[in-house]
Amino acid sequence: MRPAHGGQRRWFVLVVVVGVLVGLAIAARSPGKTTPGGPPPAPGSLVGTPDAESSAWYCTGQSTTAGQLAPGSIILTNTGTRTVKGTIDAVTDTGARVATPVAVPARRQLVPDIPTPKSGTWISEAVTLSGGGVAVSQTLQGSSGWAEAPCQSSTSQQWYFPSGVTTGTNALFVSLFNPTSTPDVVDLSFATAQGVVHPINFQGIVLHSGQTQVESIAPFVQDQASIATTVSTRTGRLVASELQLLTGNGSGLAIVPGSPQLEREWVIPRSAEVSEGSSSIDVFNPGPTAEEVTIRTALGSGPLSPFSARVSADSTWVLSTSAETRIPVGDPYSAVIEATGGPGVVVGRAVTAPSSAPSPQEGLANAVDILSAAVPTHTWVVPSPGLAAAPVVPGAFPAHLALTNLTDHRETYVIDVVEASGLKSIATGDLAPSASFSFDPPALGGAGLDPVLVRTNGSTAVSEDVGPTGSDGVVTMPGVALSGVTGR
Repeated sequence: MRPAHGGQRRWFVLVVVVGVLVGLAIAARSPGKTTPGGPPPAPGSLVGTPDAESSAWYCTGQSTTAGQLAPGSIILTNTGTRTVKGTIDAVTDTGARVATPVAVPARRQLVPDIPTPKSGTWISEAVTLSGGGVAVSQTLQGSSGWAEAPCQSSTSQQWYFPSGVTTGTNALFVSLFNPTSTPDVVDLSFATAQGVVHPINFQGIVLHSGQTQVESIAPFVQDQASIATTVSTRTGRLVASELQLLTGNGSGLAIVPGSPQLEREWVIPRSAEVSEGSSSIDVFNPGPTAEEVTIRTALGSGPLSPFSARVSADSTWVLSTSAETRIPVGDPYSAVIEATGGPGVVVGRAVTAPSSAPSPQEGLANAVDILSAAVPTHTWVVPSPGLAAAPVVPGAFPAHLALTNLTDHRETYVIDVVEASGLKSIATGDLAPSASFSFDPPALGGAGLDPVLVRTNGSTAVSEDVGPTGSDGVVTMPGVALSGVTGR
């Protein structure tokens, strides 16, 4: 349950910190900018170099086993050639804590058994490793369905979520986790079709060091078919993710990591419209100025006529791709979303399969951001949901691995399966400028539940559709960028 935000806490915030917060609150309304002299922008999920002395990841949004809504598992994927040890420190919304030591073997995945905390409904994990080369992701499973997503490798002063829904019985939660040593003061705002709302319950939330807290949004921002969320701090840094429980025509579950900055280019490497289903591309502009946004879609046979819109500040453009006759049903296509006029936008995708399709039928996911696609190593790892001997989700399998070339030159690509004995190449080839490639079963099935490594010689968007689901796009795992790589 979400702790009540009582008057005592609000008075505490008002008296103690209001004097220093005015300037910071103004600065927080300028998204997409880094602090002068601070680190350059980086993807929210980035694998540290294998020779790093240490690395850290943060996972939030799971319920505890007692919470029932969406219990999950942590998956550690070691792309390096040596064992990496570390500790998973888990904390619940009641403050119950458990620490689990881990050792991730070279070029293997590990799904650690984390003891059940003594109390709490929601749980977050800080994964601290004595080295780099390890990606951390999470898989959630509940009565609504299942989902997977990368965890985050950094904290931020702001997080953005382009998609969400609170109509009917759909439930939307925003999970906040402060893994730092200083307190946070946090505000949440929501862009809806009626405008931006700032519910008083979600202003001035005090999040102490090591604390996790989950906010239920639907009771306060009701009956919204499209809702975009901004999480910003007046003081401190944190990690935030969004949990969506979908119970519309079908059912589904989504865990969506926040995007830490606005970007001018986003990519959906593979989509496919299904008969009697629906899907949309959600473009959220939380910035101070209007953005001119163009969505360029392309079939395997060539590009389609682009879509364009002027997206005002603090608003969302929802393009219902399933309603566009220029996109044929059943033909896979890619989409590149470009924004000009301001610091950028954040982009997500919502997918609903027919209610007669296998469960889960509904899902949300972020598009691939340009910072991840343009990582200098041109290397990405795609974790899988568990191990071949013990999949986190029964019957889990890779459905489609998609690549989109974002350069103006021909790119080469190599797709490897990460095995304990080394990297095993399962596909090589080249891509024309702006072209996409989908690696599908049965060839992709040879990877099983081993992680996949993708290497190219230029900026590339990488994502994988994972089953079992009702259609493509319901569960999607992006390629997680590597900041350094080891040899084969």
